[in-house]
Amino acid sequence: MIKTRSLIITSFCILASFIAYAQPMKKVGCHFLHNQGVQRRAYTELEKAQINESILRSDTFNILTYHIDIDVTNYTGGYIKAVTTVDVVALMTEQSFIRFDLKDLTVDSVKTENSNLSFAQTGELLYVYFETAPTLTDTMHITVHYQGTPYQDPTWGGFYFEANYIYNLGIGLTTIPPNFGRVWYPCFDSFVERATYEYNVKSAGTYRAHCQGTFMGETQLAGDTVIRSFQFNQPIPTHLSAIAVANYSNYDYVHTGANGDIPVRLSAKPANLPAMQSTLVNVGAAIDACEYWYGPYAWERVGYIYTTDGALEIPTNIAYPQFMAGQTVADNNNLLSHELGHAWWGDAVTPYNHNDMWLKEGPAEYSSHLLEEWLNGEAAFVDMVKDNQLRVLQDAHIDDGTFQPLSPMPDEYIYGTHTYYKGAAVMHNLRAYMGDELFRQAMSGVQANHLYETITPEQFRDELEEESGFDLANFFNDQVFSPGFSTFVVDSAIVTEQGGNYQVNTYIQQKLRACPQYYTNVPLDVTFIGSNWQREEHQIVANGQYTQMNLMCSFVPAMVVLNGHNRLNQCRMEFQSPIYTTGTWQSNLPYVNFRFTRNNVVDSSLVHVEHIWAAPDQNNLGQGIYEISNVHYWIVDGLWNEDDSFEGRLQYYGSDITELDYDLYHNGEQNAVLLYRENSSQPWNVYSDFTLGTGSLDNGDGSIIIDVLRQGQYAFANGDASVEVNEIQSSKNDLLLYPVPANNTLHVTGNINGNETALFDIYSTDGRLVMRSSSAISGTFDKQLDTAAFEAGHYILKAYTLNGIALGTSTFEIVR
Repeated sequence: MIKTRSLIITSFCILASFIAYAQPMKKVGCHFLHNQGVQRRAYTELEKAQINESILRSDTFNILTYHIDIDVTNYTGGYIKAVTTVDVVALMTEQSFIRFDLKDLTVDSVKTENSNLSFAQTGELLYVYFETAPTLTDTMHITVHYQGTPYQDPTWGGFYFEANYIYNLGIGLTTIPPNFGRVWYPCFDSFVERATYEYNVKSAGTYRAHCQGTFMGETQLAGDTVIRSFQFNQPIPTHLSAIAVANYSNYDYVHTGANGDIPVRLSAKPANLPAMQSTLVNVGAAIDACEYWYGPYAWERVGYIYTTDGALEIPTNIAYPQFMAGQTVADNNNLLSHELGHAWWGDAVTPYNHNDMWLKEGPAEYSSHLLEEWLNGEAAFVDMVKDNQLRVLQDAHIDDGTFQPLSPMPDEYIYGTHTYYKGAAVMHNLRAYMGDELFRQAMSGVQANHLYETITPEQFRDELEEESGFDLANFFNDQVFSPGFSTFVVDSAIVTEQGGNYQVNTYIQQKLRACPQYYTNVPLDVTFIGSNWQREEHQIVANGQYTQMNLMCSFVPAMVVLNGHNRLNQCRMEFQSPIYTTGTWQSNLPYVNFRFTRNNVVDSSLVHVEHIWAAPDQNNLGQGIYEISNVHYWIVDGLWNEDDSFEGRLQYYGSDITELDYDLYHNGEQNAVLLYRENSSQPWNVYSDFTLGTGSLDNGDGSIIIDVLRQGQYAFANGDASVEVNEIQSSKNDLLLYPVPANNTLHVTGNINGNETALFDIYSTDGRLVMRSSSAISGTFDKQLDTAAFEAGHYILKAYTLNGIALGTSTFEIVR
């Protein structure tokens, strides 16, 4: 508690200014476009062994270049004919064969130079046998002739002939393994093996290849058939190799950034190119933002090309869904910057295996946040960060089976909500731990030191430490290798005057949600706010469950605020706003599931609400309480005037097992109560001014109206509210109800000795509880109940106190 003589105040995170409500962002691209609701499974041991074998092949051979000659003239049949020559060097002696990945395509012959080689296709493997074991110094040129109908993943990815487009997406969302180079050419299909590429694409009619890399020219064949050639001279993994064929037109320009000129190309069908230009107007800003945070762009150009389905980070030719032409510039900003962010994270630096997919998807998704900050400033950036974190808190554990660590991610959830959105949230936290300058320095250093390489999470951690000198062991243990979340709240703060200034002895508690250990070495912003809205800023390092800090302030703090600049994503959401004397103010507050109503404000006030996605303290429960929520609660705070009057409303959701209040209310809300305490030094008690909403109280969902909103903490609970109607009927206490019959309002009067909190329950004649309202009563009382939503008919009212005193029962009628 903050104590200055009789002053006792507890308070929590606050924002400096009004934050407008922002809907959670609309994610429309990358592999995640079709990720929701996809049924996946864990990989078998055999499948894992095959993936590892594909990775380990890179220890035996080094592939230098793939020369791909592909005929896609049979658009109607969706059929390809191709010849791929693989330039390869042996890394070990006495190799009698080489294995390539190749799926669902038929090999006609295999040659090297002028000799035919024997081969065999087994499942998704092509075995090529050498006449003589290759030497360690010679480059072999293995040419494979093959044909067939390329495979498509049932959900997303593969080789497409559709809507007058021909293109490939190198990831199969539900296929094991997910790498999809093998669906159109023989390769080492892993993140580890990198090679350069040459493409010669034969097409007919209006179809013309517009591929990644440098255009080398076009050869006219008979009729309308052409071969268009491209070279890509920077090494990439197989899933990033792609062609795109349609009647494309290009829009080319040059963006001048901090590191020089970067060519930009937008490719679309002629009718769609103007819309593409108008919606992708911020490509240059995205380049600038990414270069600022990650270092120089590594590829020969930035390119986006329309396809039909999803987006994929193809270097120099990002596959981009045509339907985005009809989306807003803001939605395009999110997607184009995500895909551009992959140029650094996923393209230049790639995760070693699929279970660490967050290493590319987390920074890529955070790139959309960085573009928002670059274009629109800190407030808009904070909104996007909060939108993202709310989605993580609400959905990640549901979408992905449970609370998952980022690494290693179980096979079936590698393209899940944790990978993308918690990945972005953790990148934001990494920035907070390191500070902006060290974060920039370290992220750029990793790019420079590991260009065209794979990394593991452990290597990523070690490289960040090497580049910055910052110890990240605790950060990675807490936020990468462990599931769940942490947050911090102020338990109390004691103020003492010292020579005209004030020492604030601050006690902070860490709370966990599905996390196995308390976070350590957490940098927390602490803001002191005075009664005149003045501020002073501090930063502390929090460790373990409890942290105590002595901080100085030049004024008496009325509020202590944690993480006021939203530099950390935690398991809580907050919203704050000034409330003025003029106009009406009633709102469903964003982020915090709280409806707020201003009844009276005598002067400008500051109202702050936090939704804590962790268990409230489970001890120190008052009379009549036998179960308190173990997953969330609210804190209401601010700078209020003595005569300010507010009302609140909280929604509970317990009808579905995935919802927060399922454990409390899935069997009905007959025992539902709202708990309150002013601060953590006090016990939880049934609140004296709440009304349980009218309507069904047996479906698990509903609302609780806080008739008189006070600063303090609120939690859902079940209480001993099970007194039978026939037990109360035998009470000698009398209740008077008026008016009878009632319409919109019912008054209940009676007498009680002492001061009590009473519950007033209304039942329908079939025994259903349709309303519960609490009130503090003493002596002769007059309780007013809002019955405007009741249907016409007869009802029974029972009233009793939390300590078991039956106040009485009465019947009444509602007329309409």
